[in-house]
Amino acid sequence: MILVVSNMYPSKKYPNYGVFVKNFYEQLSLSEKTDIIYLHKTTSKVQKLIKYLEFYGKTFRQYAFGKYEVVYVHYAGYNAPPILLAKMFNKSTKLIVNVHGSDVTPEKKLEEKTNFLTKYLVRKADLTVVPSSYFEEVVIEKYGENSPIWISPSAGIDFSLFNHQNKKVENEVFTIGYVSRIDKEKGWDTLLYAFKNLTQHNKNIRLIMVGDGAQNDEALALIKELGLETYVEKHNCLTQKELVGIYSSLDVFIFPSTRAGESLGLVGLEAMACGTPVIGSNLGGIKTYVKDGKNGFLIAPGNQKELETAIENYRNLTVEEKKEFSQYAVETAKKYDSTKVSQQLIEKIREVSEKR
Repeated sequence: MILVVSNMYPSKKYPNYGVFVKNFYEQLSLSEKTDIIYLHKTTSKVQKLIKYLEFYGKTFRQYAFGKYEVVYVHYAGYNAPPILLAKMFNKSTKLIVNVHGSDVTPEKKLEEKTNFLTKYLVRKADLTVVPSSYFEEVVIEKYGENSPIWISPSAGIDFSLFNHQNKKVENEVFTIGYVSRIDKEKGWDTLLYAFKNLTQHNKNIRLIMVGDGAQNDEALALIKELGLETYVEKHNCLTQKELVGIYSSLDVFIFPSTRAGESLGLVGLEAMACGTPVIGSNLGGIKTYVKDGKNGFLIAPGNQKELETAIENYRNLTVEEKKEFSQYAVETAKKYDSTKVSQQLIEKIREVSEKR
């Protein structure tokens, strides 16, 4: 019996918030008896406090006194308090910790203050799971080689959903896209400034932006300030099924993040699975799958001029060259097939649970 714990899980209002946790849980449940404790996103501080207290209490009780072979924790930092406390009462149940982005590279003051808990939790774990080879290096550098580390790319890509069946290699209107949070260091502002310059030389271009976040109002204001209302199609939260249509409609996907904690970047792989090449920042998990000049282009993080040049370079490729980029993008994404990724991780979980 396995218990999955996560403080992120999708809801109707936020369909992509922790969606890979849901995908992982559903895959795991197909072959293993599995329970899950999770939290939905809420913006109310009072509700958030109440929900976290309930979540912590339930997590502690089920870990400390439940009959589980393995407890699998997503997002170590926020879940550390009840997990560490419960482990004092239950030393026999195996602990697997899946660390992501800001778990290890804090972005908020609270995360910086509680990062020592992540370090302690990783040291107590029987296995630490990371999304990419890049993040494995980050974890080892920051916390040392304590528990064994396993690379598993965040539940992988569901090819029954994300595929290139409806992909157009070239649109009448050159279309670029962005799918990510509208937050600090995500590069949405760099993209908008670059896009503004591109419209000065080419009116036959558009941008589709999908995302919400703390800086959403700033993004909307900047779109208006730059006079881009007729060029930019902006959505907040979309389901994965809706995203497939967006990815397939793009000529090229833009991933301009400057976050050191960009541990993988599933959206880039989702775009590739739909046959859309990626122009991304040469950092973090992005650089582990974007192959410059083959399935996209890599740019210096935050470099607006390089971003503009890369977009123009892709736009100026021949149709045949774009087909080659698209085909290589699909081949790259296939390495992250969710069926294969999930099976490998499940086998690893079984291996950990059987150790004495």
